[in-house]
Amino acid sequence: MAIVKASYTRHGGIAKASVRYIENRPGKDGAKLQRTLFTADGRVERVEVYDMIDQADKSSYFFRLVISPDPEHEDGDKNLALREITERTIRSLADRFQKPLQWAAAIHADHTDTRHIHALVIVPARLQVPDFQRMRTAATDIAREQRRQLDLLRATREQRQEQREGLELGLSW
Repeated sequence: MAIVKASYTRHGGIAKASVRYIENRPGKDGAKLQRTLFTADGRVERVEVYDMIDQADKSSYFFRLVISPDPEHEDGDKNLALREITERTIRSLADRFQKPLQWAAAIHADHTDTRHIHALVIVPARLQVPDFQRMRTAATDIAREQRRQLDLLRATREQRQEQREGLELGLSW
């Protein structure tokens, strides 16, 4: 089951510091890294995210989310599409508010064996327990759907490879 952790702030300056962390958290052994920030529309620059924060309604909440598919059962091969998981998980939250939410995220796959996403999401109200349950369920369902598709694709490839090898053996006799 995927994990969704969160904290929030109402202060734009703290939200901007979170964006800097999301983008620039040191990698393994303290290596300096700059990750790609993205939104539902694709790649975004930090200054654009800062503008998004500055333009947010004064009553907004800035939620810092960590979305992490299960590293053993869902993302064991480290090949899930984490951007899609992010987009669809946040979309599930937007459905609750019945309007699109502004957000930015980055994939963290370099400082731990557990790949995860850090995101900053601007929401009009404080999130409640059902909101976290909704996001966790969405992230889990999406990750499991991807895992099934990837496993099916792998099995199909292996079957075709076995058929090719069988044909080659048959031809060599």
